Amino acid sequence: MRLSMLTYDMQWILREALAYGVIDFSVICTYRNKADQEKAYSEKKSKVRWPDSKHNKWPAQAADCVPYVNGKISWNKLHCCVLAGVILAAAARLGKNIRWGGDWDQDGVPITDQDFQDLVHYEEML
Repeated sequence: MRLSMLTYDMQWILREALAYGVIDFSVICTYRNKADQEKAYSEKKSKVRWPDSKHNKWPAQAADCVPYVNGKISWNKLHCCVLAGVILAAAARLGKNIRWGGDWDQDGVPITDQDFQDLVHYEEML
């Protein structure tokens, strides 16, 4: 259901990443309405207010994806980084540019050179 709320390209990327069979994951958030975006902002899970997130577009240009390890959701940074590698590789293979919340400036240096970590966030760069 959540996948259908994403742009075609985001759906294509995530399906490709799943097809690799490297790591399983779940899409936990795509489109956010105003109330959901303002809640994410107030809980410091987002740096932007409505309607400035790519989660606020229809269809959504952003997805939050969490890895499954041993049949359970994992928020472990290492697992999130492995998942990011798979999703970013799928996007590159398909010729699509996406940004991961663990490397906002897309300089290839994950986590260590930024203040805001959103290791489950992926968004289209149009």
